[in-house]
Amino acid sequence: MPRAVLVAALGVLTVALDAAVNIAFPAISAAFHVPATSIQWIVLTYMATFAVALIPAGRLADRAGHARIFRGGLALSGGAHVLCGLAPAWTWLLGARVVQGLGAALLMGSAPALVTLSTHPVRHGRALGRLGLAASLGAVVGPLGGGLLVGAFGWRVVYLGRLPLVILALGLAWALPGKSVSPGSTRADIGAPAGVPRDIPPAGSAAGLTDLRAFVIPNAAHLLAFVALFAVWLLVPYYLIDRRGFPAGFGGLLFTTGPLAQACAAPLGGRLADRGAGRWLAPLALALEGVGLWLTGRLDDVATPARIVLALGIGGFGSGLFLVANMHYVMAALSPSRQGMAGSLVALMRTAGVVVGANVTTAVYAARLSAHAHLGERGAASSAFTDAFSVAAAIAGAAALLSLVPPRRRDAVGTSTP
Repeated sequence: MPRAVLVAALGVLTVALDAAVNIAFPAISAAFHVPATSIQWIVLTYMATFAVALIPAGRLADRAGHARIFRGGLALSGGAHVLCGLAPAWTWLLGARVVQGLGAALLMGSAPALVTLSTHPVRHGRALGRLGLAASLGAVVGPLGGGLLVGAFGWRVVYLGRLPLVILALGLAWALPGKSVSPGSTRADIGAPAGVPRDIPPAGSAAGLTDLRAFVIPNAAHLLAFVALFAVWLLVPYYLIDRRGFPAGFGGLLFTTGPLAQACAAPLGGRLADRGAGRWLAPLALALEGVGLWLTGRLDDVATPARIVLALGIGGFGSGLFLVANMHYVMAALSPSRQGMAGSLVALMRTAGVVVGANVTTAVYAARLSAHAHLGERGAASSAFTDAFSVAAAIAGAAALLSLVPPRRRDAVGTSTP
C-alpha cells in the first residue's frame, strides 16, 4: 500500500472516530451540568464548521498542495482534540469543536485527492476503497470502543484517545511531497484511465470538467443515498432498545451490522470500479440499499436477531458498494488540478445528506405517528417506523434511477452528445 494511501486512511479514521462522542453525551452533560436539550450543540458546532469549510479546504489543497493541507489538518485536529479533552467549561468545549470541524474539513478536503494523485489510475478504486473502509471502521469502533473507554476513563478519552493515531499519521505524512502526480498518468488522462468505463469523460478543460452531467448526477445520488440511510441511524436504536428491549450491549452489536457490512463492501466496490463496473454498480448498489431499508422497515416485535442482521447487513453492504464506486466516478470527472475540489464536494454531499436525512426522517416519522395515533402508542410507533423506512427505500430507489442517467459522450470532434 502506498504511504499516501495509508496516511490518508489514518486521517479519515481519526475523523470517523468522532462517532465515539455520541456515546459520551450523558457523561459530558453531567460534567458541565448541561441539559440534554443543549447537548446538540456539540454536534451542530462541529458539523456546521465542517460543512462551511469543506469547499474552501478543497480549493486550498488544489492550490497549496494536498499533502501540505492534509498535514495541516492533522496538526489542527490534534490540537483540537487536546483542547476538547482538557476543556474546563462548556463554552470552551464548543469553541474547541469549531477548531476540530475546521481540521476535519482540511483532512477530508485533501484525503481523496492525496489518494488519487499518488496511485496509478487503474488502482484508484481500490485505493478509494481503503478510505471507505477506514470511515466505516471508525463508525463501528467509535461507539463500541468509546463506550468501554468512557466507562473506564471518563468522557475526555473520546478526544485525547485519538492523539496517538494523529501523531502516527503526522509522522508518516511528514515525508510526503507537497504536491503529487498520479503515477502512469498525465494531467489529461486521469479522467479516463485504463480499466475504467470510457463513458467517464476525460478531464482537461480549462475548468477541469468536460461533462457537467457526469459530475452533478453522481453527487446528487450521493446526497440522496445518505438522506435515505439516515433513517437507520435515527430510528433503529429506538427499535432495538425501546421496542424490543434488548440490552444496550447486544443492541449495539446488532446495530453495528450495517457499518460492518459497509466496511466489507468498500474494498470490493473499489475493485469492481477499477475493472470498469462503475456504470452498473452504482444503481445496483443503491437498489440493494433500498431493499435493505425496506426490509428494515418490516422488522416487527418478534423479528429474530438473524432477521435484523440480514436487513441491516443488506442495506449496509449496498451503501458500501455505492459510496466507493460513486466517489471513484466523481474523482475521475475532474482533472488532477481539481481533485481537492472533487473530494470536498463528495464529503459535502455526505454531510448535507445527513442534515437533510435527519429532517426528512424526523418529519415523516412524526407525521405518521400522528396519523396512526388510533392504534395506540406501541402500534403507532410500529406503523410510523414502517412508513418512515418505506420513504427511505423510495429515496434510495430514486437515487438508483438517477444514477442510471448516462453521461454525455464526446464525439470525434469533441462535442458532447447525450
